[in-house]
Amino acid sequence: MTKFDPLICHERFLNAETAIHDLLLCARQGDPQILPIVGPSRVGKSTLLRSLPSAPRGTSHREVLIVTSPKHLSRRALPDACLAALGLMPDLYRNQVMADQALLKGLKQAGTRLVVFDETQHMLERAGSTTARAAGDFLKTLFDEARCSVLLLGLPSMLALFQANEQLAGRSRREIEYYPYQWDGDEFLAFRAALAGALAALEEWGWQTFSSNDVEFARRMYLASAGRYGVVHRLFQEVVATAQGSAKHADYPAFAQAFDQAIMQPGECNNPFEQSLVVETEHLARAYVSVMPEVFAPHGGC
Repeated sequence: MTKFDPLICHERFLNAETAIHDLLLCARQGDPQILPIVGPSRVGKSTLLRSLPSAPRGTSHREVLIVTSPKHLSRRALPDACLAALGLMPDLYRNQVMADQALLKGLKQAGTRLVVFDETQHMLERAGSTTARAAGDFLKTLFDEARCSVLLLGLPSMLALFQANEQLAGRSRREIEYYPYQWDGDEFLAFRAALAGALAALEEWGWQTFSSNDVEFARRMYLASAGRYGVVHRLFQEVVATAQGSAKHADYPAFAQAFDQAIMQPGECNNPFEQSLVVETEHLARAYVSVMPEVFAPHGGC
């Protein structure tokens, strides 16, 4: 069976996606910029990259270069990760200077206009202030000399890179916050619109499921996801992947099973899709608060 993996362009996604495409457009027009996008785990930050141009088959062209930030940071680790993403062999370059020169040359030959660093907070894990500043220096030099836009995706803790390096901060746009939807008001309406998109995609696959205006299901899905669309997406994928035989019923038992199998919960937590559970507003508020420590985790500065 083909994997259920629809791209649902909900409000949070569209706002960030537009900013990313503007970033690439600015680079094409000779005005590269640096943009951080921050948010807690499983909101769907990495999904933003799916709409960017991919490399044509059989060519070395890389208008957009996506680099996974190295977990064990050293000054050499960052150019090596970029070289590897370009399809080059970092071990061929004996020292830092050679690696940096090879990277700049490789970016030019590949026609790179946008360099994306995913999981940017890795640059700060197990890194002291000196190493964090060196990482900022690398990003600043890459931006200045390669004349590429730079997109930084990661947890909000990655903003310490800018606090450790004022020159990098001076070159950057203000961060975009890709946070979970809240549980009430316009935010909850936007969450329901995102959920409706996933339900419509499931129906297009021939499934019987909940109505898009089913508020009770939306509240239970909010409790399960804490307002993070990435979790909603994962639960829908799990429902499809674990379907028994030809049955295509995405009902409460199917989502309850998907939640049990796909979502790790600390402690003894009730399954939000068990209909014996009465979902109160305070449950929704607690779910939202539970993921916000990643947003407000200390990342240096004042």
